[in-house]
Amino acid sequence: MLLTSRALITTTLILISNIAFAELHVTQAKIRLLPPSVPNTSAYFEIENSGENDVTLVGGKADIANKVELHNHIMSGDVMRMEKQSAVIIPAGKTITFAPGGLHMMIFGLKQPLKKEQIVPLALMTKDGQQIKFDAHVVSPNQHRHH
Repeated sequence: MLLTSRALITTTLILISNIAFAELHVTQAKIRLLPPSVPNTSAYFEIENSGENDVTLVGGKADIANKVELHNHIMSGDVMRMEKQSAVIIPAGKTITFAPGGLHMMIFGLKQPLKKEQIVPLALMTKDGQQIKFDAHVVSPNQHRHH
């Protein structure tokens, strides 16, 4: 009976975990293709929170690079600058767009040059320790514009 109870608890925790993962949906994920000599790039996507609670993103992960950070372009006087974000809140029931000139995922220290049309696995990290995994397509800079 003890084994059955533990199995039930484990199964319940897995189901709860999967429900939490299902709240965030990443679509239209793209990584900017830059010349092979450029060690950094950026990823853009839309992320929908279909859940009833806000979700806080605190970072990212990519096996193709040494480091991933969430960034935003901020206007400071007459100068646009890029700023690391310690947290990005995805409000319940909303979709947030990560796009050029705004929020984006910075990918630092590429381990090898990317190739056009390559599919790259990425992950977003939430404040409560979840990983939201998704695939991004490598595209030329003029192909990643959002409509």
